[in-house]
Amino acid sequence: MRTVRLEGPSLDVSDDPNGVIGEFLAYALSLKNLSGREPAEEFAERFSPEGQGMSLPDVFMAYRAEGQDDLPPELGEEAWAELGEKEPWVLSRLQYGWAPESAVLEGAELRHLLQESLLLRGVVPPRG
Repeated sequence: MRTVRLEGPSLDVSDDPNGVIGEFLAYALSLKNLSGREPAEEFAERFSPEGQGMSLPDVFMAYRAEGQDDLPPELGEEAWAELGEKEPWVLSRLQYGWAPESAVLEGAELRHLLQESLLLRGVVPPRG
């Protein structure tokens, strides 16, 4: 499972060579500025197994892949074979004039990284 740590103002995620996951976490944490809702509450709804994810038009999107056709083509059939039963979520950075960059995570790992990000940013108190 990946880990997340605070690097100055940014979130650094292990095994995230293009920074897509770290950027997703930053955008997810900023949703409160748009919705006014508490992040932990909003994450529980948006990123539950039945959640709708998030979309910031022309910037970023995160959604649950329901089938192989929902995965970005560059990930290939192997990704679906590996993750199809594990609630895959697609995170895609959208940049005008560039091909999207994507990462795929299991739902449990996605929710773990969101929780860790909230803890690192001091949005929720530490457990225990």
